[in-house]
Amino acid sequence: MRRHNVRPRLTLALAALLMTTGCTAGCGAGASSANPQPNASLAPIVSSAQIWFHPLPPSATNYPGPLPNHGSTDFPQLFQPNAPWANVESHTKVLGIYVYWVLTASQSDLQQTIAFVNAHHMGIELEAPALQATAACGEGVEGFVGGGQTVQAVTLSYLQRLQAVGANVQYIKVDEPYFFGSVATEPGTCQWPVSQVASEVSAYVHLVHTIFPNAAVGDVEPVTAGFYSPDVVTALGQWHSTYSTINGAPFPFYIADLDFNNPTWQTLAKSLETQTKQAGMKFGIIYIGDYQDTSDAQWASKVVARFEAYQGQDGGQPDFVLFQSWEPHPLFCLPESDPNTFTGAVNAYVRATGM
Repeated sequence: MRRHNVRPRLTLALAALLMTTGCTAGCGAGASSANPQPNASLAPIVSSAQIWFHPLPPSATNYPGPLPNHGSTDFPQLFQPNAPWANVESHTKVLGIYVYWVLTASQSDLQQTIAFVNAHHMGIELEAPALQATAACGEGVEGFVGGGQTVQAVTLSYLQRLQAVGANVQYIKVDEPYFFGSVATEPGTCQWPVSQVASEVSAYVHLVHTIFPNAAVGDVEPVTAGFYSPDVVTALGQWHSTYSTINGAPFPFYIADLDFNNPTWQTLAKSLETQTKQAGMKFGIIYIGDYQDTSDAQWASKVVARFEAYQGQDGGQPDFVLFQSWEPHPLFCLPESDPNTFTGAVNAYVRATGM
């Protein structure tokens, strides 16, 4: 069976925003050959990758979902003057924001966040659904808008709210449309032809560009073995080729959501990096801990071990590195001087790459 994790996604029912179960990487119970430990003796990592930082707001204050213990309790403090992440902030090119938070945050919190981001010359990245649920399928499925709402209405709602407070939305990654629209076979999924998924995503991109004409709308898909045919690398290449044909242009980027439990994850990531760049797209990778982690220290140590493994040991050269969480940990983003916090883990990357 497919391993699952808990990942924020947009499912609207009369404006109720829920967190539901979806497929993501990093579901392991602990370190193994697939989850190497940080290695203090590694040589500096050579990297020109942009750093994207995408923390999880404290859920109890943002939505009426069933998981009140998720999210970083000090998320609002990130955007206070003199917040203790000056080094990480100065190297962060993009701040990731969850769409559900944009729709539910107070006006003052949203304004404060965007003002901080703008003052520190960061762009905004969103993760958003692009597919429309129907009476037959897609309701409650990751990557779909349902609950009687439409993709157009929901998309315009969060984009216009961001536009009104002066946000610079540079990137949007559509939330795993190929996997959940075509590949997944769980109850409620649509199993649409790839061309249909591509057409809906292309329509979503055109809608985004009516509000933010310069936003780069790219793809994120899970890299999981045993679900794609004939294999994950070939299938993702075929999906991206189909989308490029239907849309008239390729995705500007693809970000790999890896299953770090798979002992071949590093090989798969390298193959996807090569394939993605050859297709004219930029390549990104998500660094995250595991859902089962019991402490911030355990979570952060896996983040560090994974970027050391891919970019240090294997020489991976992603264009973007996305430090993201949708898991119970980390509970704390701050301060960056603590290696066990979220910004502490990102600070380790800054130091390792000599930025």
